[in-house]
Amino acid sequence: MEQKESNNNHGSAKQAPEHVPPAAEKKRSRALWILLLVFLVFITSVFLTQHKGTINWIEDYEAGMKLAKQLNKPALLTFYKLHTRFCSDMSQNTYNDPGVIEYVKATFVPIFIDVDKQPEIARLYNIDYYPTHYIKRPDSNDLSGPHLGYDVPSVFIQKLEDLLAKMDSSKQ
Repeated sequence: MEQKESNNNHGSAKQAPEHVPPAAEKKRSRALWILLLVFLVFITSVFLTQHKGTINWIEDYEAGMKLAKQLNKPALLTFYKLHTRFCSDMSQNTYNDPGVIEYVKATFVPIFIDVDKQPEIARLYNIDYYPTHYIKRPDSNDLSGPHLGYDVPSVFIQKLEDLLAKMDSSKQ
């Protein structure tokens, strides 16, 4: 029997001790908090970079023009073609810029026209370069543009302002 007790004692020696010293428990707890904090910072940064603001494009030309008329705002017509270099550059670098987003939101009803999905609209505006931007007043045939190609955000805003000014000066 003594041998059995001895075996049982050896078996229990392999189990984790019931009482962990306070210093070791503190270190383990601190490590878990640090891991949790790092995880939260990582998730937050991914969320903020993936879900940053974007222009609320309308992809239906007729619906966009109708909304522009209701809001009494000019329409920003953006003609694009998927998988073209300058359209990709605009999407990645310019249309996601906070200044561009704010400017477009305040000034226009933005209409994104995929020329492969709406070729009749592209033909109406004689589009053969991507991206192409026009500004159109919904209550008239006033049209300003085209503005062709890729621009960095500050230049893009300036060119849109120039198109608006040109449109306004032609009304007078």
